[in-house]
Amino acid sequence: MTGFKSCGTPDNRSCWLRNPDTGEEYNINTDYETKMPQGITRVYHLNITDGYINANGLDFYGAKLFNDLWPGPLIEACWGDEVEIHVHNHLIHNGTSIHWHGIRQSQTMHMDGVNGITQCPIAPQADFVYKWNATQYGTSWYHSHYSVQYADGLQAPITIHGPTSFPYDEAIEPITVTDWANNSAFENIYRNPDQEDILLGGLGNITRFTGGKTANTTEIPRGYEIWFDDIEPNPVTRAKRYLLRLINTAFDTTFIFSIDNHNFTVVEADFVPVKPFNATSILIAIGQRYHVIVEATPVVNSSNPAANPLPDDGNYWIRTWVAKDCGLISKYIGDEENYMKTGILRYDNTSTADPSTTAWDVSLDCSDTVFNDLLEPVVPWTVGDPSNGKVGEQFNIDDLRGASAGPYATSFFSFERPDSKEVRPFQTSYGNPTFLNLDNVGDEWPNGWVVVPENYTDTDWVYLVLNSNNQNHPTFGPHPIHLHGHDFAIVQQENNEVWNPKVFKPNKKNPPRRDVVLLPKNGFAVIAFKTDNPGVWLMHCHIANHASAGLSLQIMERQAAANVIWPPGDSKALNEAHTLCASWNSWAYDCKNYWPGNLGNESDPNYPSCVDAVNLQNDSGV
Repeated sequence: MTGFKSCGTPDNRSCWLRNPDTGEEYNINTDYETKMPQGITRVYHLNITDGYINANGLDFYGAKLFNDLWPGPLIEACWGDEVEIHVHNHLIHNGTSIHWHGIRQSQTMHMDGVNGITQCPIAPQADFVYKWNATQYGTSWYHSHYSVQYADGLQAPITIHGPTSFPYDEAIEPITVTDWANNSAFENIYRNPDQEDILLGGLGNITRFTGGKTANTTEIPRGYEIWFDDIEPNPVTRAKRYLLRLINTAFDTTFIFSIDNHNFTVVEADFVPVKPFNATSILIAIGQRYHVIVEATPVVNSSNPAANPLPDDGNYWIRTWVAKDCGLISKYIGDEENYMKTGILRYDNTSTADPSTTAWDVSLDCSDTVFNDLLEPVVPWTVGDPSNGKVGEQFNIDDLRGASAGPYATSFFSFERPDSKEVRPFQTSYGNPTFLNLDNVGDEWPNGWVVVPENYTDTDWVYLVLNSNNQNHPTFGPHPIHLHGHDFAIVQQENNEVWNPKVFKPNKKNPPRRDVVLLPKNGFAVIAFKTDNPGVWLMHCHIANHASAGLSLQIMERQAAANVIWPPGDSKALNEAHTLCASWNSWAYDCKNYWPGNLGNESDPNYPSCVDAVNLQNDSGV
């Protein structure tokens, strides 16, 4: 950026860029909603292919990969950059679309990557170019938003470099943690979608789990490891501090992350820098991210020093626990004492020994409310009163398993208003996305689209009351709820309580802020966002098969303003969307591409045979 120089140092990461002539800075206190540096354009190419993974000792031949890598390639940019990604779909049987999780997409809603809402899927052998601005900084991930496809391998980290609220010396590459089923998520979605392993940094060990498959293992990959420099701190040379960037990319599981004998300093949650606070473990729901700083100074567990001594060999377990009631992986745990040992921190990079360390005392409760008093954003918000009613709009989680939900094979979840007389599991139309219908007049939308209009000004606030304490159709666990296009404030979040609007007392003074909230089991969460980003935004549960079973809705935000940004008949973005949809519809409505179809059997005299072929979309589409 002309006239500006980097000003961050290991002892002061709060400064990012400074103009030495004027003294102007971009730093940790800069309001990134109104101001950002002028960056450069960074270009990436992603080739999506069918492939093979051995992540944990079992071969999986149904993988779908970015650039033939697992996890996919890291996308990096700096705060203020434009990011341009060329996506080439070489899959044989699947379309795809790529979502840039947590990227705000200010006035670029059409780049959000949600098939059926912001675009049609990219057909096999077709291409699409995504462009978006890095208006915030931190760590996130990108993944397929085509049904449950990301669980087959289409996921990878994003890092947007920027300032940090606490000093550190060295950053470790982003660390993903996920569950793993050892077969395709498209197979699992039609039965209980059990997961059978935990992968840290893309690596796992199936022998720590049961399920009848351990006898078929091939080579077990060496597990995830990180190395710290063993520098003895003294008055001149302090211990090194490392930045760890944690991402939960799971299908179904909430994890609790810890490193034996090491404290964390938490500095960021979901692209929102926070004032530093200390912890020995951190719960990460699906889609959530944290930046934590770890000092290379092991500490003894003061509550029980005899049981948690420092080892002589400098090896420490990294643990990823399954939170209680927050993962179907639990039934496959074969070794309750060791399953969570998914990585190793070493101070000696020549060592190959397993650690002998003891875990911190960790609560396995599946609740992130414990951090609500600690997640204090550095750039403060004062939340206004709701414009959409006295307390906002209420949506109950309906769990319809065992009921006849319709309208498609896997529909058993929905967001419902309290006075609703009908069940409305969400379902998109792949070939006719909402983006191409922004000029729709009135409130008449296809029933399955579940469009929630929010037509206010760019300074108004919308409150959404998300209630899982539904006595008619109770849910069986917490739900990680993700809103596209926004950070939101969590103005109230309660476990095991009934929502009562008469006693609602929202926290409006700089409340916790993020883009994924863990909706408690038998509780509620109230989130608030400013209607300053016109477009249509998906809100959904990030448990993959819950979203595919209908637990989604779309916010139609300031529809009139959206039609000014993307005027019908005079918009390059709309023209490109129509071209992409023509490509998709040509492929998708050719019955030979249905399942099982006849693709690849062109020599068959009956080709194209469409007997017994089934239409592609039989879930919600997201």
